[in-house]
Amino acid sequence: MRSALRQLATHGIEALRPQFVNNKWRKPAVSARIASDLRKQAIRSGTYGTFDASTGMGWDPLWDHAAKAKAVEIKNNSAGDVMLENKGGNYGGIQLTLLRPPKETKRQRNREARAQKIEKLMEGMEKRIEEFRLEKEAKKPPPGIEEEFKKYMKSSRY
Repeated sequence: MRSALRQLATHGIEALRPQFVNNKWRKPAVSARIASDLRKQAIRSGTYGTFDASTGMGWDPLWDHAAKAKAVEIKNNSAGDVMLENKGGNYGGIQLTLLRPPKETKRQRNREARAQKIEKLMEGMEKRIEEFRLEKEAKKPPPGIEEEFKKYMKSSRY
């Protein structure tokens, strides 16, 4: 089990808060980045809302930042849908609404567009290659004694 999970299991939300000890502020036992990763992992695996201390799986909703609890209110409408209402403020932290997929590199993000562009350019490629070859052949001078003499003179210069 990760050390962060052990800290959360033993200390709860206090592991996520800085502590004032001996007239000094100490960092939280679990950083916000690690907490965010653990929370997202629990949401993806479907264990958000419960925490098993023996296995270290899940995330207790009480561990979410208190500031976010003030900023976002969960409401049920008449149809039974859960809606998130933002109460304002710049609270930052972990988003409650949706998990976005990883951004990946630009090369991965525009892969489909590049593939479509290549396929479009490949249409009629055999015909264009054949036209290029015929055009290149047409540019060559006709064979004859004059061309043979020019070739011989170029090679005998040195």
